[in-house]
Amino acid sequence: MPLKPPLQYYAHGKLLLTAEYAVIHGITALALPTRYGQSLTLTPNDSPEHLRWTARDPNGSPWLDIIFYTPDFQIDQESQEANRLRSILLQVASLNPDFDPIGYQAETHLQFPRHWGLGSSSTLIALIARWAQCDPFQLFFATQSGSGYDLAVALEGRPVLYTLRPTGPDYRAVDYHLPAHDTLYFIHHGHKQSSDAEIRRTANKPPDPHLLTDIQHISNQIAQTTQPDDFDYLLSHHEQLISRLIDRPPLKEEKFKDYPHLIKSLGAWGGDFFLVRANDRTDLQYFRQRGYTTILSASEILAGYA
Repeated sequence: MPLKPPLQYYAHGKLLLTAEYAVIHGITALALPTRYGQSLTLTPNDSPEHLRWTARDPNGSPWLDIIFYTPDFQIDQESQEANRLRSILLQVASLNPDFDPIGYQAETHLQFPRHWGLGSSSTLIALIARWAQCDPFQLFFATQSGSGYDLAVALEGRPVLYTLRPTGPDYRAVDYHLPAHDTLYFIHHGHKQSSDAEIRRTANKPPDPHLLTDIQHISNQIAQTTQPDDFDYLLSHHEQLISRLIDRPPLKEEKFKDYPHLIKSLGAWGGDFFLVRANDRTDLQYFRQRGYTTILSASEILAGYA
């Protein structure tokens, strides 16, 4: 039996700039790809009975090493991560009955720490869907929660405007550049926020349709503005609108009242990254003195800003 051909795929991570929480209600979101992503490398092995899967962190250390056996992707050891991956593979098999991963050694390599929240799950779905030649959004919605904007970024590798319509995802890649990006920085909270938990926390609260309309309007404006002052004003207004939507104080009011420039939450509030304007690099000392150690410029974290 001839060996299968080696294969390799790559998907970008993401940061959500606008319409967090509102995107699940059909509001158009602007999301940005990161330089950091995840790769999937498939090399043939000589076993007709199993698929070995190794997942590595940015340092190359394996955080998952599992063997799947035929039939039905039985696993040799139970864990939450292994069971989640098995459920994805089972769903892939139902979407594409011709998919045959047995006989491969699969290895994923994350370029970012898992607690950064840049899309370890969405990039994985994109990679597996490409390999299996199945519909990535069918696979996503069958195995994940959320709107799917992160999958769109993983698939495109470019900024996207994403709308979750009743008929399904509607998105397009756009040419978008952050105004005065050399004074924008992305700061990590120091812990990962559970998007699933945040979705559950807010899912049962009926949104105010007028508030959603306001968020849609300002999200559209943000996607079109090129002036840094306008950009900062609009993002601050956006933060106030989302605050009303989820009944939580904006991050600046909660933790950084005396900071003089823009502070904007990204994605699920309270975790992962937030965006700040630092007109002078000494402004960043404000955050370092408060224990924030992961501070990345737009050029360091975003794709297309080298």
